[in-house]
Amino acid sequence: MINLEIRAALLANLSDLEPGDHVMVGCSGGADSVALLRAAIHVGRERELVVGAIIIDHQLQDGSSTVASNTSVLAIELGAEPVVMIPVDVATGAGSGGLEAAARDARRNAFELYATNNNAKAVLLGHTQDDQAETVLLGLARGSGARSLSGMRDIDGLYRRPLLSVSRELVRSTVSDLEVHEDPHNIDPRFSRVRVRETVLPVLETELGPGVTAALARTADMLRDDADALDEITQTSISDDVAVLAKLPTAIRTRVLRKLAIDSGCNQNDLSREHVLAIDALITRWHGQGPINLPGNVDVTRSHGKLMFNKAIKE
Repeated sequence: MINLEIRAALLANLSDLEPGDHVMVGCSGGADSVALLRAAIHVGRERELVVGAIIIDHQLQDGSSTVASNTSVLAIELGAEPVVMIPVDVATGAGSGGLEAAARDARRNAFELYATNNNAKAVLLGHTQDDQAETVLLGLARGSGARSLSGMRDIDGLYRRPLLSVSRELVRSTVSDLEVHEDPHNIDPRFSRVRVRETVLPVLETELGPGVTAALARTADMLRDDADALDEITQTSISDDVAVLAKLPTAIRTRVLRKLAIDSGCNQNDLSREHVLAIDALITRWHGQGPINLPGNVDVTRSHGKLMFNKAIKE
């Protein structure tokens, strides 16, 4: 029997799909993704969806191919069809963004290539309410803005996270009868997310009372609505005219400046709040200052009442 809360979450998340549509569950072999796969197969039969599993071997640990192979066997036993195992190369060194980010990029490239080549309508990911709370706390610790604090979307293009409203404890209880894999990275304190999971959130739950995790997830939902509204207004406010920009509220103007910088070739992951405020000073605190240098070899200058974004061409 499928848990009723999880079933309802999946039915809501997949409600727009048609009978015969092909969806894949990203399955690491861990408890969360295996629980999602088991539940998705059950709901898929109800909805007449084709539910498969896609297993990524990041090749970062000894024995990773064995873990991927064992996960494939389990997925087949649970009734997934098709079951696909894909090895990927994870970038390292300067410019990779760190191990977690590089692994995510490699994984997503594989997901998207498979989906394109096989007409998969969605890739389901096993993030839970606890993962959402961890994302919000990490954003707070980094001094991120509303968009970052809004956490993960339940539907984000190709990707769907049906379990974002469900606690990790409940999700994992549904696979207590199965042998699942625990990624050593998930308990490695070198990673900030692990420290939040193992130390910070438990302390908050103890000191502030139960319900902190759910409250943080609700905060993400509310901030996402706010950020979506601000982004929509931003799209209608794009201008390089200093006089026009000066009249915009700060929250909108800085979003416009960020978008102009990114559209000019600036790497959004490297573009900081300080960079955006420096551009804003060309409007609000203009005293003839020189160009602002941005990541990605983009320079911003003010000339004849306009902001000029120029990307330098490397020889």
